[in-house]
Amino acid sequence: MKKGLCFSLLILSLTIYVAQAQHWYKGNLHTHSLWSDGDDYPEMIMDWYKANGYQFVGLSDHNIIQDVDKWVNVPHQKDRRRTFERYLRTFGPDWVTYRKGPNDSLKVRLKKLDEYRSYFEEPGKFLIIKSEEVSTGYQGKPIHLNVTNVQNLIRPQPGNSVAEVMQNNIDLVVAQRRQTGQPMFPHINHPNFYYAVKAEDLMKLRYERFFEVFNGHHLVNNYGDSAHEGTESMWDKINFHFLQQGRPMMYGLGTDDSHNYYFFGPSFSNSGRAWVMVDAPELTPRALIEAMEAGRFYATSGVTLKQLPQTEKTLTIRVKPEPNVTYRIQFFGVRKGRQQAELLQEVADTNATYALTDEVLFVRSKIISSKPKYNPFMPGDVETAWTQPIGQWQVPQPLANVVALPNAHAHNDYEQSRPLWDALDNGFTSVEADVHLIGDTLYVAHDRPAFKNPASTLETLYLKPLAERLRQNKGQVLAGYKGPFYLMIDAKTGADSTYRVLEKLLQRYPSLLTNGSKSQPGNINVVLSGNRPIQTVVKAKKRLLSLDGRPGDLGKGYQQTVMPIVSDAYGNQLNWRGKGDISPEEIQKLRQLADRTHREGKKLRLWASPEDPLVWAKLREAGVDFISTDQLELARDFLLKEGRK
Repeated sequence: MKKGLCFSLLILSLTIYVAQAQHWYKGNLHTHSLWSDGDDYPEMIMDWYKANGYQFVGLSDHNIIQDVDKWVNVPHQKDRRRTFERYLRTFGPDWVTYRKGPNDSLKVRLKKLDEYRSYFEEPGKFLIIKSEEVSTGYQGKPIHLNVTNVQNLIRPQPGNSVAEVMQNNIDLVVAQRRQTGQPMFPHINHPNFYYAVKAEDLMKLRYERFFEVFNGHHLVNNYGDSAHEGTESMWDKINFHFLQQGRPMMYGLGTDDSHNYYFFGPSFSNSGRAWVMVDAPELTPRALIEAMEAGRFYATSGVTLKQLPQTEKTLTIRVKPEPNVTYRIQFFGVRKGRQQAELLQEVADTNATYALTDEVLFVRSKIISSKPKYNPFMPGDVETAWTQPIGQWQVPQPLANVVALPNAHAHNDYEQSRPLWDALDNGFTSVEADVHLIGDTLYVAHDRPAFKNPASTLETLYLKPLAERLRQNKGQVLAGYKGPFYLMIDAKTGADSTYRVLEKLLQRYPSLLTNGSKSQPGNINVVLSGNRPIQTVVKAKKRLLSLDGRPGDLGKGYQQTVMPIVSDAYGNQLNWRGKGDISPEEIQKLRQLADRTHREGKKLRLWASPEDPLVWAKLREAGVDFISTDQLELARDFLLKEGRK
């Protein structure tokens, strides 16, 4: 890897949090009950997890969420009747709703999540996360993915390949997250279940950050066989590929995938075979998901870590030892110039550190104890833990023949599968990032981050990558495009304080913004939106950025160099959502705003417009300059088609 092609932008797939307090929460994200193919009642299952030291559980039944009326028949077989009797004895006849019928038939009404969650949940102590296992397949191959903190039922989608089936369902999760504003994530379940999903399938996915590196179900083939690779080998192969593409790395989960609560042993899927330990500031879905998306967790089948501190270039392991148990700490990774992962270092101790050098692309750790696993996935298993990888993010090479789209604006670009890179590969000439000032650093996020994640700073996600792309393209963000490129920064924190830190940061990137005293075509135009210190920017002697205006700023004499763009919420201008005809009054109102904006030499943008080409066509017809969108490919195709007319 040439030095210019890989700047020392280090993706900390595990967040640097040496100086931050660690609060560990134990959780299982993949669990089944009688709501689908499990064999016990939700309350009995929650009771077990809470009694066994778990702080959160996702009850993820197949293609259903627990918000509908559901009755189940209790078969006459002894274990099912005893399971019911145990349930009735534990919670009492006032709680359990059941009916007896002819021939000793028995039906039980299952409690909805909202009916039983208050019985178990305690702030800071125990949380039930609404979940679903979206279950489908392709040509007989089972394809399952979990959705953690799902809000509405996701119905499984088909596709024309294994990867396409997964992607179609992942896209529904991403859409629901955007629509509801609630954090949630999909993860790929047991890829080796009937060897349905290969590493090559997972490499093709967008918006997927998690898969099960260890699943406790007895049929999932975690370790592979002579003809199939195990999940750890798949994990390393996926992350090598993701790094080449400039993608955030894939994280590995441990789950028990429990189904069986009456019989135990190697031919049953039982609770407690694996889980995750998450370092989060509080026990809420938002905090847990934010922490996991930052890699602040490890998977384990029994090994406990005292701490998992990180610096930019080191992975440090500190095991919480048990008496008479020994430990081996292994570090796996891929060396520069190679494509296969290898064992880089092994230490027989409870503490170890691996320093990531320029010669290693990424590293992860596996901690193996000498303690046999109780009720193991496979006979002979010992308790083990897996940390998340850290690695050096390669800057992907620019795609050839990308058509620059002067009217394309990537709204909330940081929520794309590859922040910045996806927008550039689709020809977008404007990207937007929300920032929060925490301490003296600007972090990119829609909501205020719960902790400081150096992988999510404005500098890491945008300024360093843009500087490298300019170097790759000899001063142009998009090869051959000589028009302006906009980096819009939406300040969510105080106007003056955010501006001061931003200005200081931009001073470190003079070649990114200017060439001498004049702004050069192809260089970056930083536009400050959100909380704007207007007069401070107007009076600045050396201006490194401009302002995103509002309709109320028109007519006040702000020059185009100070305020090149005017933006407003779509709903402030139009009520039309793309159905039926737009009223003449509305379109005339929008045309008047566009005319006023253009007379001052500025461009007009509306945010939060419907993601609909019919709407976009009317916006462009009325004179709106930017199509502000989260749907990059859809907008690209629309604008390319418009350009051919």
